Amino acid sequence: MARADGSTATLPVDVTLIGETVSTVLESREGTPGRPVCALWHRWLAGHLRLLSPIAVEQAPRWGDPKRTALVEATAEAVTQALEDGLPADRHAAYVHVQKLARECRGLLGLVLDQPGDGR
Repeated sequence: MARADGSTATLPVDVTLIGETVSTVLESREGTPGRPVCALWHRWLAGHLRLLSPIAVEQAPRWGDPKRTALVEATAEAVTQALEDGLPADRHAAYVHVQKLARECRGLLGLVLDQPGDGR
């Protein structure tokens, strides 16, 4: 995978693990998971997002699209802020919070894996 600097160093991204985490958090279920489950998911997603955000920001300029670069940078900033804010105390709010993080994680993973000129 090419990096923004043109190197082809392997990126430290476990696509399968990240995908499984996102799928677990976003799967349809009855009821709201308890806060301890959401706290576990939050830790998993925080690790994935702390890995993906800087890679996505680093790679964004390769697209040559300032709007796309600005969107990636804004997403990374929003993710950083959401992680700093932490998991809400209310279990329903905690569940919504981890679902939002999972969607951001899925989006950043897609950006990291997307290659210019591959038809996407």
